[in-house]
Amino acid sequence: MELLALLADGQFHSGVDLAQQLNVSRTTISKRVADWQALGLDIDTVTGKGYRLQTPIDWLNQAKIYAFLPNNIQSLISEFSVQQIISSTNDFVAQSLQKKSQSGVVCLAEMQSAGRGRRGRTWLSPAAGTFYGSVGWVFNEGFQVVEGLSLAIGVAVIQALNTCGVEGLQLKWPNDIVWQGKKLGGILIEMNAEVGGSCQVVVGVGVNLALPQTVKKHIDQEVTDLREICPDLNRQQVTAAVISQIVQVLSDYAVKGFKYYRQTWQSYDALFGLPVKVLGLAQMIEGTATGIDEQGAFLIKTATGIEAISGGEVSIRKV
Repeated sequence: MELLALLADGQFHSGVDLAQQLNVSRTTISKRVADWQALGLDIDTVTGKGYRLQTPIDWLNQAKIYAFLPNNIQSLISEFSVQQIISSTNDFVAQSLQKKSQSGVVCLAEMQSAGRGRRGRTWLSPAAGTFYGSVGWVFNEGFQVVEGLSLAIGVAVIQALNTCGVEGLQLKWPNDIVWQGKKLGGILIEMNAEVGGSCQVVVGVGVNLALPQTVKKHIDQEVTDLREICPDLNRQQVTAAVISQIVQVLSDYAVKGFKYYRQTWQSYDALFGLPVKVLGLAQMIEGTATGIDEQGAFLIKTATGIEAISGGEVSIRKV
């Protein structure tokens, strides 16, 4: 990461200067650059000029992010960590909860080596290209109270981005954040619950900030990033806003439940009224999206009536 720190300003740096500053050989610099390029970073290599990042990086700054958090949110956070490279922010938080079952564990990262999404999918995690954040919470009331939580977190993320000037966002059931039909981010919630006991929840959120073109080429769906939607955002402020809203939802959820967020979620519904199909179940279901029920299940109007779907993959059906 030391090399990226030197290149973060987006200016050209010669191989000689970089080698001297890092006390390594020019060959080592060339190899490290190639390694970062292989991981998806857009680094220009120009003979006679050296190396530069096509897009300058505003590295996560723990002190600045924390300072942006409102006092009431700071008081709810028990552990706050910013990592450079980590396997998964969800794993980090889960391990912390196992050691001390205490709410308010927050982990952010510049890069994940083993990020994952819903249904075990790999989440591409280029350095500084995406917001990776996880928050851990303990619900002493048990797992029953977290029904619909992933949808409420979607509302929290959109409202956080709205406060930063990002408009036009929608939610695609169950966990996608979209803009003009393109995926901006996603949510992954993992739980560890004991029968009749408490429930440890890890909320993982990924929001694309500035995806390199080399990464976009490997994604099998249309994607967007905040650089395309609202290019002049302050990364530290956006990060703090998202964490603040997530922590607020988690702290209130045992009392408010999903019913409190349902109407707002439906106002962001990207699929309402559209012809859709649901895959991943015993059989494919086709119909018209009609919103969600009080538990957060997807409602689809078919030839036989309205069905509530709690799993599967929903996509727009071509007619």
